[in-house]
Amino acid sequence: MQIKAPPNFIPDDSRARQIHAPPVHSRYRKLDLYRTVHQFYYIDNHAIQVAQTDHDNFTDLIYHLVYSQNLQSDLDKCRVIFRWMTSKNMYTISFRDGANPNSPEEVLLSFKNKQGTYARIFETLCRFAGVHSIVLTGYAKGLDYRPGDKFKGNEYNHSWNAVLIDNNWYLVDSHWATRYLVSEKNMPENLVYEYDDFYFLTDPEQLVYSHWAHKKEWQLLYTPVTLQDFENLPLVKSYFFKCGMFFISHHNGIVDAKKGRLALTLGFCKPTNFTYKITFSDTGEEVYQGQKLKNYALQHQGQNQTTTFIFRAPRAGPYYFTIFAQLLTGELGVKNIFTASAEYKVIADTAAIDAAPLPACSDSSWGPGVAVDQLGLVATPADGIVTTTDGRVNLEFAKTKPAFVLCKLRKNGVKDEDLDKYITEHDEGDIVRVTAELPSKGEYGIEVYGNDPAKDGDTYTHICQYYVHYAPPNEQQAAFYQESPERRGLAPGQNATSNKPRGYTAGTAGLNNASLNQDGYDEEFPPPPPELLQQQYLYGTVPDSRQQAIQSNYAHPQGHAVSSYAPGVGQTTAQKPQQAELVQIPVSTKPIQVEKRSVGQGGQAAPSSFQLHPKSEKEAAPGPAPAVGSQQKPSLEAIDRNVLQSVDDHAIQVSKCEHINFKDLVWDLIFSKNITNELEKTRVIFRWLATKNLKEMNFDKVEKGSPEEVLMGLKTGKTTYAMVFDTLCNHAGLHSQIISGYAKGADYRPGQKFTPGTNQHSWNAVYIYGTWCLVDAHWAARRIIGKQATNEDFHYQLDEYFFLPDPHQLIYTHFPEDSQWQLLERPITLQEFESMPHMKPQFFKYGLEFVTHRTGVIRSRGELTIRLRYPADKIAVAFNFTIQFEDGNEEYKGVKLNRYGLQESSGRIASFTLHLPVEGSYILYIYAKEDTPENKDSVYAQVCEYKIEQEYVPTPPPEPYPPCSYLNWGAGSAFFRYNLSTYQQSATLHTREGKVELQIKIATNMQFMAKLKSNKFSDAELEGYVLHRIVGNTAYFNVSCPGRGEYGLEIYANNPEKEGSTLYHVAQYLILCQEDVKVEPLPTLPHGYLGKQPRFDEFGLSCVSHVDPVIHLDVNTVTIAMKALVPLRVTANLISVDTDEEFPDFVFSNCLASQISFIVNLPVTGYYKLQIYAMPQSDPSQQLPGVFNYLIHCRAVTQAVFPFPKQYAQWKEGCFMYEPGVIPTNRGPHASQVQLSRLPTKINFRVIIPKAEAVAVVADQQWTHLERLQGDEWAKVVDVTGLYGKGVKVTLNANFGGDKASYSTLLEYLL
Repeated sequence: MQIKAPPNFIPDDSRARQIHAPPVHSRYRKLDLYRTVHQFYYIDNHAIQVAQTDHDNFTDLIYHLVYSQNLQSDLDKCRVIFRWMTSKNMYTISFRDGANPNSPEEVLLSFKNKQGTYARIFETLCRFAGVHSIVLTGYAKGLDYRPGDKFKGNEYNHSWNAVLIDNNWYLVDSHWATRYLVSEKNMPENLVYEYDDFYFLTDPEQLVYSHWAHKKEWQLLYTPVTLQDFENLPLVKSYFFKCGMFFISHHNGIVDAKKGRLALTLGFCKPTNFTYKITFSDTGEEVYQGQKLKNYALQHQGQNQTTTFIFRAPRAGPYYFTIFAQLLTGELGVKNIFTASAEYKVIADTAAIDAAPLPACSDSSWGPGVAVDQLGLVATPADGIVTTTDGRVNLEFAKTKPAFVLCKLRKNGVKDEDLDKYITEHDEGDIVRVTAELPSKGEYGIEVYGNDPAKDGDTYTHICQYYVHYAPPNEQQAAFYQESPERRGLAPGQNATSNKPRGYTAGTAGLNNASLNQDGYDEEFPPPPPELLQQQYLYGTVPDSRQQAIQSNYAHPQGHAVSSYAPGVGQTTAQKPQQAELVQIPVSTKPIQVEKRSVGQGGQAAPSSFQLHPKSEKEAAPGPAPAVGSQQKPSLEAIDRNVLQSVDDHAIQVSKCEHINFKDLVWDLIFSKNITNELEKTRVIFRWLATKNLKEMNFDKVEKGSPEEVLMGLKTGKTTYAMVFDTLCNHAGLHSQIISGYAKGADYRPGQKFTPGTNQHSWNAVYIYGTWCLVDAHWAARRIIGKQATNEDFHYQLDEYFFLPDPHQLIYTHFPEDSQWQLLERPITLQEFESMPHMKPQFFKYGLEFVTHRTGVIRSRGELTIRLRYPADKIAVAFNFTIQFEDGNEEYKGVKLNRYGLQESSGRIASFTLHLPVEGSYILYIYAKEDTPENKDSVYAQVCEYKIEQEYVPTPPPEPYPPCSYLNWGAGSAFFRYNLSTYQQSATLHTREGKVELQIKIATNMQFMAKLKSNKFSDAELEGYVLHRIVGNTAYFNVSCPGRGEYGLEIYANNPEKEGSTLYHVAQYLILCQEDVKVEPLPTLPHGYLGKQPRFDEFGLSCVSHVDPVIHLDVNTVTIAMKALVPLRVTANLISVDTDEEFPDFVFSNCLASQISFIVNLPVTGYYKLQIYAMPQSDPSQQLPGVFNYLIHCRAVTQAVFPFPKQYAQWKEGCFMYEPGVIPTNRGPHASQVQLSRLPTKINFRVIIPKAEAVAVVADQQWTHLERLQGDEWAKVVDVTGLYGKGVKVTLNANFGGDKASYSTLLEYLL
């Protein structure tokens, strides 16, 4: 529905305002401004709805799109315009009132007439939304571009935009971002829009691969590229950057395949699969002599998240080599398809001497990858290229869970079945060893197929393949695969292991680049684009800076903080102001002598010869001017530390004294110590004035107009600190100026307007060695009096910020009536001052910057996210916040308003997300403190505040965030102190089918506890929906959400060896379930129940088959294998989680040498606890402690199962049964499926019983002695005719020496 503009509405026109923003690289990257498009959920939906509406005229359109929503920030305005353009069918746009010449309507209609561009339309919309935007023209590598193409002439083929957001320029291409998808029924209501968010605020380092602005400054790069450089870059698609890919080997679009060979290496940050296509560039053909050109290249995953493509050209000439990528993140909405990402033109000087198709295997990628990991296998070798000089090849696949492996040998020209006899697999329980004896020299492929017995049945799936070269050393050394970075420097026959390719190092991610000068490689590996560091941070390849060493110094020296919104910074077209004279600041190195004084004692009297000579009477003060950029500016850093301490101490001691007159005070404070340094004079005056107890100050004689009258006026309020400071400076030989104006004091609220007579304040400028500096001694004075043992026990606290603050910072709180005394290159207006956020000194102390929302009043519709940047490499900062209504009320319907906010810190960005419950005015206070262990108990200091006008709240209104322990979400400081890490960098997780899994890497022995929180469910009700366990060096947290909504996951941890049983909060995550799901609750288990128990490692146990203590089965039987270093007695118990019923007869333990196995039969579906107990045989104790606990989920009963025999103590001491295992009977849950008449009458017993002298089976008093086969193995057939169904016991017994008639019962069946 069209919304009409009000009758008198006139849109803002950005051209009516002068800007002072030269085209330079932005201080912020796209990832700093927003991490996900969810931030723009309401704005995007509004834009799409407006795009479905026709308007009478442009004024109605811009009002409906921008002004009706009262969008305030430049970012939101740009976003709504961008999404409107990427949603609107520009070929059908129309205005009912028509279009006048040179009108905005004419611009918008020009595209469908093929006379206009998206860039011009975007600029026009931004202009009348009050946002500065310009059209950039140049060359773009569009759909018809191929690597190596040259751009000719000055007829530029594309245009896009630069847009000014909060005084920073960003790049936008709304045309390339637009996609149209039309459904089968080509009707307007079926038109589906898709857009590419990559082209909104694209980082210049990324866009330059496809867009070249002919005005080099508008490339917004630190170092612009020439047209020739642009043409030489590889062809890169947006998907390249979405995968976090970057170039390692070749950074040119045209590459030479010298001697017909080439190896291309790329790095990537996100889990990604790759494939490729090769065509002849002149014909576009993909086939050469009946073979796909793709078969002449080998792709394999390298170490350290790299992939290499090795090509051996079948003939000389040009080729196109296109690389496709497929994200494996599992993110919602990510298409599971391969997408073109990069393309090269390859020039082969000749055919490769060994050019031939690779062995015909199923995949294009060689070496173990994701599929091997998913099957729980660890492959050796990890490299996909294997060499042999004797024809023998060995592969190993270690199991972390049950799996089967099948291998096939391939060779071009040889039938597959003829090669089967040359390759064998040996399954040894915890490892599969593959051996190949190659029949002749040449190139082979080994295809590896895998089977998960829990779900695959008899089906085997291709999981990886190996390329094998059987050749003498000299041929291997000359082979094409030697081009691979991993193989450089390897001896013939030696296979690559985990050697990392030079030029790419973990942690530095390609920034530590060694020089490689090999055929086919650039002289140097160029570094990846700068945005790589952000990408790596997001996807976990670079640790969070909170894990790094914390330095105690501030982020920026006093007076040199870099602020993202810096009034006065930038070029100006106005007349340049007077510049201060450049003077070097002298430094004193000798501290002054300080005498200890008592409160109230007399001060040092001035000698009769001492006379006061006010500076103002001797010479005129210079005019106000900002400091020269390269000049050394006066600051505390310019004073020797010992000198500064002595000056401060002297000022404090003098402040205790009483002086007869002003002359004595000035003598005592300054001239008695011969303080001549201007900076030290300023400091001693400032320190005395901010410390002096004014109520105790008295002079013997106070004359009208005297300095004494000025100082005494502070007691009565007739004078100000600024007047006193000016008086002292003037008589100390310093030029000083009293500055009057407005100040944002304690009673100030964001958005407040200043009128004469309100919020008046005064402060000073003082002239120090050629530079005017600012001082506010009043705001610096903070007096705290502690418990006084004596009159001398005063404690003073000083706010150092107000001594020589940077004018670019003080302007946020102090606005002079005379704009010259702002001391800025470009003075700001009162309106700008009123609109700024209200900031406190700690904001600058911590080096904070505004990334978004640089106005004190924010008008919000729906959810709001405010972002600050903090210099995490300098100082660790923790944040907090409070929300209240403007009237001071902190609750809404009995709930604290803080619960409607979420704070998280990630990648140097602190974000505050609010979804406020009701329309109205709110105040947001943001706090910060140093986040160090020694500072954990200190209070937060306020750094800034905002007023939020919530103009729209969606229906239904937002609920509070889940009731978790803290307002800070994501990983907390304790998380990093425990050296934990995770790939989950955002505090928000989205469910798939109602479930989500979080993985945390651990560096040492840890124990965890997890809690799920919700507004809809109690903690007790949610206990069954979160489960955690530790597998190897990873802790897994699995959450199943009981329904749609928001949930909080709290994680607690400790190091049990050092901290006992007390667990500490380390992280909390927000889980969003936006699906209607019905999931079963997980069993409620005590924390630490699953997995290894304390004595598991002590007894030398290790898991062979199931490392993960949670087992999901689509069958109802499983065998679990372990290994032991010493002989153990073992037993196990099976317990139904639902009923607590025990099923000890449905788990059977077997021991064979060092391997222990537990065969588990599950009678019905559901969850079971399997508890395993063990004790060394050398320990006589009869109490076996628990060593490992599993949770088994049986989802289907696929076969009838029966009770195992009862196991007696001596069976558990190393005995093993080959058969019969179970004997089917009419007992147990599946008894009804048994026909007694069809059961076997003879049963073969075959067992291993260590140290037995004789073994016998007794069935209904009938003895059958088993025969010794070899070693401790015994076997024989036992007749059980007529015994089924009669409750007859069949026992296995053994004699262990001594009395030959004495047998011990080991097993007992009941038929």
